[in-house]
Amino acid sequence: MKNDPGAGGTGLEKVRQATIDRLCERFAEDRLSMPDFERRLDLAHRATTTRQLAALVAGFPPTALQPASGGTASATPASPNLPANVVSPERVPSRQFMAGVLGASTRGGAWIAPREMHALALMGGVELDFREAGFGPGVTEVTVFAMWGGVDVIVPPGLQVECNGVGVLGAFERKPDELADASVASSDPESPVLRVNGVAVMGGVDVTTRLPGERERDAARRRKLARKARRKELRGW
Repeated sequence: MKNDPGAGGTGLEKVRQATIDRLCERFAEDRLSMPDFERRLDLAHRATTTRQLAALVAGFPPTALQPASGGTASATPASPNLPANVVSPERVPSRQFMAGVLGASTRGGAWIAPREMHALALMGGVELDFREAGFGPGVTEVTVFAMWGGVDVIVPPGLQVECNGVGVLGAFERKPDELADASVASSDPESPVLRVNGVAVMGGVDVTTRLPGERERDAARRRKLARKARRKELRGW
């Protein structure tokens, strides 16, 4: 098996993963049918050259996982030395509190995550969507408490996430996902880290990775198809 000239196995695998990510994103946007998505995904796993992989996403518009510019909560960095989703420290709020008590509370869209965030779900729900959020350099800490309720934390691909929680007659879960698995620790000290900790008592805390604009059911379908593709790859057909 031969790769493109100058592209070693590691380079080919990086292009393969990027291609699969593009296909998943297009599928989540309902721009690829299920049969077409499965066909392209299968071809991506079988590809032996970067040219073959490029052909699978030919004609796709450019994609960017960063939030759009504009608005007071834009994540555009003030310094060219900061990663793209990191804002300058002076723009980062110190702390914020959200509660869902006998009701629901949500935070999403383009916003700047505070250094410390506390979320309480008591017979209700809280949703924290960080997919379009800007972060201060280093650690952003989220502390949650759910009792007879639930807290959903949604993070974008590539964000390093650390979870340390306890479920008491409930669940504190970081959902396994190929996008989450790719979010490894960065050697850049300026890179953001989202640290989620807390307790779920007869309730649930879910931390999931989803593409921008991806709905929960689409993410579940993408994860199912990715598992199916991995099984095919392990069987060699």
